[in-house]
Amino acid sequence: MASVHFMLATRNGGLALRRPDLGVIAKGAKADIVVWDGMSPGMLGWDDPVAAVILHSNVGDIKHVLVDGKFVQRDRKLTVENYSSIQQRFPVTARKVQAEWKKRPYPVLEGKYSLFDYRYEQVPYVDTVRGDGNGYGNQYL
Repeated sequence: MASVHFMLATRNGGLALRRPDLGVIAKGAKADIVVWDGMSPGMLGWDDPVAAVILHSNVGDIKHVLVDGKFVQRDRKLTVENYSSIQQRFPVTARKVQAEWKKRPYPVLEGKYSLFDYRYEQVPYVDTVRGDGNGYGNQYL
């Protein structure tokens, strides 16, 4: 079954989009390739490597990524130009974005979903710690 999902995500997905250059490794094709580490703990012991990737892999298992035939990650390290500069600038930008979001009011978590007329509401917080609790909820189990 995993091979069916793999084909849908690769070759058959390209064909569904009427793009014969997608989902294949061939000259002139879009060469986006991900290489997983088959010896990582989550991948060990599985007979079907496709099932291991689909069901048990995570981002830490990725060794290499090629986009348009060029490495963007090699040996688990990003190969983006000026990456150290990006690393230095990113936290500054992230703080600016976070500050803007903190100024906005929280979304309304109760109401009706207009398309189907279903009601929605915020799930109540429940405290699951015995005794005085942990302060996260006013209902106790």
